Amino acid sequence: MENQNSILQKNPFGLNITLPKKTIQEVQKVAKQEIENITVNPLVDYFEENDKVFSGQVAKEIRNCQAQIYALGQVMREGQPRSTFNMKV
Repeated sequence: MENQNSILQKNPFGLNITLPKKTIQEVQKVAKQEIENITVNPLVDYFEENDKVFSGQVAKEIRNCQAQIYALGQVMREGQPRSTFNMKV
């Protein structure tokens, strides 16, 4: 009985399986590609899609729009007749 226990301890079930080196290399290659597709590519795509935000072009466009809105508001305010307080009764 002791002899059987020592054999099981040396080679526990499931850990005594050996895989060919080619299979391990293929698994490593596929795992590396999948990890790259999961992490790196979406990050690169995000930066490419939002390049205008990071370069400051969006902020410049927002400032231009705000300036146009302010100028339009000024023109509209100047064109309106100003109400005066009439003291005559």
